[in-house]
Amino acid sequence: MIVNRRLLPLLAAAPLAARAQPAVPPPGERSIGRADAPVTVVEFHSLTCGNCARFHNDIFPRIRSEFVDPGLVRFVLRDFPLDRVALDAAVMVHCAGPERFEPLVALVYAQKENWAHSADPRSALRRYALLAGLPAERLEACWADAGFARAVLQMRLDAERDHAISATPSFLIGGRVHRGVLSFEQFAALVRPLLAQAGRR
Repeated sequence: MIVNRRLLPLLAAAPLAARAQPAVPPPGERSIGRADAPVTVVEFHSLTCGNCARFHNDIFPRIRSEFVDPGLVRFVLRDFPLDRVALDAAVMVHCAGPERFEPLVALVYAQKENWAHSADPRSALRRYALLAGLPAERLEACWADAGFARAVLQMRLDAERDHAISATPSFLIGGRVHRGVLSFEQFAALVRPLLAQAGRR
């Protein structure tokens, strides 16, 4: 297993309280950035989606640097699993807890070609979970919990019902849905007018 070295410090940096393995919060939307950011962007994503991986690997780091880290954008991720493998991956990521969510999503997308189409995707996902400090027995319990998986699937059902989402990635920006990969320039062109309306640049 080859792991992107820039992700290792993130996975190793969880506080000691996280290592004590508190009760697992149910799956739900997870956000990156300040809660009071003037603009919220929602991405509907599937962890087996090649275009989602391209967005997160190649485009999102700059978006994070220029919009999320400065407190301008709150970036929300909602699961829209396209297949059973994506559902298993989403359950694994949520099972690790909110404090591990962002680095695990980054790791899974960075390694997508190594696990998503393998003969045994769960074996690779177990390795990523172990790297994140998630005990094997806790992961197996999450996979065996039908209610945990239903909570992930509910995000997909809500997206279909509320926003007519049918493919990934899709983005909800300023109340409008934008389908397909957004380049940094496209993302910036959609977000900057909203920041201007909020009195921010």
